[in-house]
Amino acid sequence: MRIFNVLWVLIVCGTIACTPPDPDKDKIKPGKVNLDLNNKLVQRLHDFRDRHQTDSLLHYLQHKDATIRYLAALAFASTRDSAAIQPLVPLLGDPVEEVRIAAAFSLGQIGTGPCEAVLVKAFDATDSLSLHQHFNAVVLEAIGKCGSIASLKNIAAVTTYKLTDTLLLEGQCRAIYRFGVRGIVEPAATSQMVAYVSNERMPEPARLMAAHYLARAKNIVPDSAQAIQISVAFVRASRNPDIRMALAKALGRSATKPAFGMLSKVINDEKDWRVTCELINALAKFDYDTVRSIVTPLIGDPNPHISRTAADFFVLNGQAKDADWYWRLTQDNAALPIFAQIALFRASNKFLSGKFEPQSKDFVNYRLKDMFQQSKSPYDRAACLGALGEFGWNYRWIHDKGFNDPHPAVKTAAAETLLAIMQRPDFYGFFGEGSKGVRREMYAYLREAAASADAGLIAGMSEGFTSSILNFKTLRDSARVVDLKNNLSKLKMPRDVEAYMALDKAIAYFEERPEPAKPVIPWNHPINWERLKLVTQTTQVTILTPKGSIVLEFFPHVAPGSVANFLELASTGYYTGKNFHRIVPNFVAQGGCPRGDGYGAEDYTLRTEIGLQSYDQAGYIGMASAGADTEGTQFFFTHSPTPHLDGRYTIFGKVKSGMDVVDQLQPGDVMEEVTVKYQ
Repeated sequence: MRIFNVLWVLIVCGTIACTPPDPDKDKIKPGKVNLDLNNKLVQRLHDFRDRHQTDSLLHYLQHKDATIRYLAALAFASTRDSAAIQPLVPLLGDPVEEVRIAAAFSLGQIGTGPCEAVLVKAFDATDSLSLHQHFNAVVLEAIGKCGSIASLKNIAAVTTYKLTDTLLLEGQCRAIYRFGVRGIVEPAATSQMVAYVSNERMPEPARLMAAHYLARAKNIVPDSAQAIQISVAFVRASRNPDIRMALAKALGRSATKPAFGMLSKVINDEKDWRVTCELINALAKFDYDTVRSIVTPLIGDPNPHISRTAADFFVLNGQAKDADWYWRLTQDNAALPIFAQIALFRASNKFLSGKFEPQSKDFVNYRLKDMFQQSKSPYDRAACLGALGEFGWNYRWIHDKGFNDPHPAVKTAAAETLLAIMQRPDFYGFFGEGSKGVRREMYAYLREAAASADAGLIAGMSEGFTSSILNFKTLRDSARVVDLKNNLSKLKMPRDVEAYMALDKAIAYFEERPEPAKPVIPWNHPINWERLKLVTQTTQVTILTPKGSIVLEFFPHVAPGSVANFLELASTGYYTGKNFHRIVPNFVAQGGCPRGDGYGAEDYTLRTEIGLQSYDQAGYIGMASAGADTEGTQFFFTHSPTPHLDGRYTIFGKVKSGMDVVDQLQPGDVMEEVTVKYQ
């Protein structure tokens, strides 16, 4: 028998006595969950979730049909309405396990204190025949999302699970991971995760979550002994790059000799580009002179992600003594990918001294400006502006060229680069006697951006108004605050929500009032059920790119609103010609922005649709957002497992084929043709 050892006080929760509504004319078997999207009652429950109609959802929690109870319970994973906590409690004992799972998952998503006790009580410690492992595993993870240190200690203390208890072991690891990313950690839990990940007999899903705990949990630093165990785990995961990626990150957190020994040993033999990128990043804490010789050859790697990551390593971790050497690396290899070249010039620009190495400094800035002016790609030009920003005196050139560029991605890059210059902690020391004049010019640029009505300029730069270093409060008067309010009123909601929030925060700062809450965006885009009638299990979308074709499949039962919206856009040619504007190696490839800079949207928003799926593999399709319920046209593909996105970003599909193409995408790659096949 596997006992969940808990010695805490359990809360006895009352039930809500609601009278269920009359059944819909469509029949659903009472004891079985059947997510038939053609059923009007199923559609009604999805619509209630979409409209955040809590009262209606609560009314259906006691419906006689399991499908309806399941959908009503699961809806609160998206709405996160604390009013549902007590009404959900009876469903933790529902006769249908899928309903119990939905209730437990939603309570974890709601995540407030009262959820902990009811979830602890719901754990089935009498499940000696392992009939309810799935439910118990979901309960464990849900506790990890809302529980206290006492719960963590109890969960970590369980050592009675057998290796065949796959779901329970994964649930235990997921729970400890969720505690960890919330900053609730405990030495015994960390030791447990180290032991699990280094045990090759342990089920791989559990080892994966243990590895992600070691990579992402806050406030943990593996010691030498743990680094040795993690290194052993890395070797034992030779057939699982997903685990190796997370373990590479974990080793990077341990600035110990065993950790460095492992990282330096495997980096040149690693075959998976994603793992190699993590190995490069993991070397940041170690002796620079030693690491330099390891990372430098990887700049010339034929994989552009590896090359870019290696070049970026020196932007983040370089030293002044090598400043002149970074740009010279580009001269030895003219075939380097453009983003790697720009990164190397950026590293030089960051660390070169204008006083002691003026000729090299001038040359680097000349080359970056020339690359900007010669490039036909706005994404190359945007990267050049970021590199030029490492030398703050380029601020006028960045403003003039960036703000007047025809492409939004370049304008936004200019705004973000100017913001970075404003936020330099050594602003006054760097600009010296000219700092007073530069400060006034920066304020003028901020006001120009605010008056532009350009979402990228406003969102990318408005934070500069609140700079504590520059204290722009001394440069404004009440009339100018009125101007900012007029600028705010010209933004179009919900399309410009990110820009609106950024400028509204700046206005609150000048008026010396608390930071404003995120604006409430009313429901404005119903689920297109007519479009979903066309969707079958064989429905797929093909995206043709310069690197090849990507074929997508969808999860309409999980995220009907997102699927219907995506298929509507794809069917009408909306995505054809759009760019993949954001590529983060070993994280995501993101596209679908009408502006091409990440700040574009249409005149509507979608609701966030959270289901039981997890970002536990590469190739999931998620909806990009600026926060809950702000989704629209932008989507992303994951390069690898990203469990830190779980419960926050809608998963609405998966790459069916062409993952190798996704892995080749670079900023600016175009969706040359997007076609939909419904049957």
